[in-house]
Amino acid sequence: MSTPNPVVTAGIPELVSVLQSLQTFITNLGGDPASVAVKFPGALQVLLGSVEMQFPALASAEFGALQTDVNTKISGWITKLQAAAK
Repeated sequence: MSTPNPVVTAGIPELVSVLQSLQTFITNLGGDPASVAVKFPGALQVLLGSVEMQFPALASAEFGALQTDVNTKISGWITKLQAAAK
């Protein structure tokens, strides 16, 4: 089994939260098809607000994982260059 990419896995909690928000949106529409038109604007507002709240956490997680990944690669290059110089 391969090691998962840390940059990809960093955003998983936010993706789960967005999917849960989508479930809430569908639930908020209710079971009565006649009332969907009335409930849709409020349910959509809740969905959009929930999704927008995930952006800062997603950006932070992705940036941190990307920064770690880049620094690890640069450290590897430095080590190889130092070994080649000896």
